[in-house]
Amino acid sequence: MDTRVAEQNSHDRPAMTVKRRRLWIGAITAAVLALAFIIRTAVVNYTTDLDAVWGTFWDFRDGTYYAVRAALDGRVPWDVPDYMANYPVGQAFRTNPPTYLAVHAPFALLGYSAAAITMLIVNMVGIVLLTRWSLMLARFRPTALVVVGVSTLVAVSTAGRNVLFSGQSAILFTVGTYLALTASRERIGASGVFVSLIKPTFGVPVTLLTAAAGRTKRAWRGAAAATVVAAVLMIPFIGRAGGLGPMIDILFDNLTGATNSIGISPETSTGRIDIPIVFARFFGIVLSSSIQNLLTLIVFGCAALLLYRRRTVFSLGTYNDAAIVLICFAVATGIYHSVYDMIVLVLPVFLLTRDDFAGGAVSSRMRLATLGAILVAAFNPFKIDTIADMLAGSESLNGFLGPGLTAGALLVGLSRAAAMVWNLPARHTKPTEEPEEVRE
Repeated sequence: MDTRVAEQNSHDRPAMTVKRRRLWIGAITAAVLALAFIIRTAVVNYTTDLDAVWGTFWDFRDGTYYAVRAALDGRVPWDVPDYMANYPVGQAFRTNPPTYLAVHAPFALLGYSAAAITMLIVNMVGIVLLTRWSLMLARFRPTALVVVGVSTLVAVSTAGRNVLFSGQSAILFTVGTYLALTASRERIGASGVFVSLIKPTFGVPVTLLTAAAGRTKRAWRGAAAATVVAAVLMIPFIGRAGGLGPMIDILFDNLTGATNSIGISPETSTGRIDIPIVFARFFGIVLSSSIQNLLTLIVFGCAALLLYRRRTVFSLGTYNDAAIVLICFAVATGIYHSVYDMIVLVLPVFLLTRDDFAGGAVSSRMRLATLGAILVAAFNPFKIDTIADMLAGSESLNGFLGPGLTAGALLVGLSRAAAMVWNLPARHTKPTEEPEEVRE
């Protein structure tokens, strides 16, 4: 009998080897094609030309590189008139805290071209590492073949392409978000909150919802550390501005100008994916800045109440899968988020593919509906430039199928994620295994 088994295994092994080789060839081919596409678009077309304000790497150029250069040159980068007059940029540096400038300071030690290519490489490597880590957090085995194939899909998704083409640091803030949500050690969780707060549109909902879900210590520790560090780093800028009063005026003018800019206004933005865009694209209702802020607070408040209500069902080592998905959706659909911020939904995608999602407490129908909403948003074909150009003759159709469909799908996903948390049973079985990275 043992002989027959051995013979059968010997016959199966070559077939398995051939199949694995074919999978590797397919994965590598896809990765090479994706890499060639990304490099061609991102490196060949990046520019500092003011006539191509919306060209590749615009966020890195305007919102990172020259903002850091301004800070190193002794200026106040939040001062829009001064910043726009002295640097080759087409957009103002918005109200990110000074920790944002400190984190990106190494890029300013290079010339712009070298810094832009370095940022592209950092983000490309970051997508691979984020994919691998997310697979581990979702309790999958991250084999090399799986990581190559899946990270390629992430890179060519709407979020991945926009991270690479714009030079945004959304991967860094996503890492902070995941640390805040999954780390079992409070210090590591607090450091995640700190990192997410480098960009407040990530960090504020992460802090609020982490605390609501029962992990108040890490939330407030991280928030306190971020506040102190930002305050200390702001001191020299206050001196340059001529005092605290003038500095407050500069920040206020900066924030007011941001809400009315072409790239942020719900009426004109083609990149925003947050909830106010749904009203603008589907119903033709352009909300004022104050109403947008109020709507966002309502969404965050409802999510916080849901998490607070079910905080006792989350395991001691990590959050419940459903809570992670809800918080990531709330972050992505919060106010003033663009398509690159959807990268925060990588982990939820992997979690939702598991049959044992949330310990089996969520129906497969609810789970797959939520997953489908993410995939529609992530691979919306009308967010591809070539297809969008074909629709350019119909402004309403282009706006509806482009940012409207993406934001609408995310809103559906947010509602499904909220329903999952709402329907969790009063008692929930703690997962028998935790990812190695988050184990005590």
